Amino acid sequence: MRSSLETPFAIFTLLAAVTHFAGETWFHITYGQPLSAYVVDLISIGLMLLGGGAALFRRQVSAAGWLAAAWGFALCLNYRAYFSRVYRIEEQGIDTINGGDPLMTVLGVSLLIAALAFPVSLWLARPR
Repeated sequence: MRSSLETPFAIFTLLAAVTHFAGETWFHITYGQPLSAYVVDLISIGLMLLGGGAALFRRQVSAAGWLAAAWGFALCLNYRAYFSRVYRIEEQGIDTINGGDPLMTVLGVSLLIAALAFPVSLWLARPR
């Protein structure tokens, strides 16, 4: 059975996927990163597009399970990216309190969004 919140959450998911794609592609072109890191982000984006698109265009059935899979993968990806950056910064002895690191802000915000969206997606996918 489909929840009434699934459609707005699917739209949010699609907007998040498009934003993630634009930001990650810009970062990849501007600063470079290993192709394997970019591909993992594309997998996350693809799952979000699949779940969001299925939720919007398959109205008779729920796609909440796909949305939960997409947000779970995104949460793991963001967690790994954020704390890998924290580890590298600590290892290099960089003062992030006074100097700041804009990438840490972006990673922190995306981690927070995924951490909030994942439980919502799990709630939507709960057995009824």
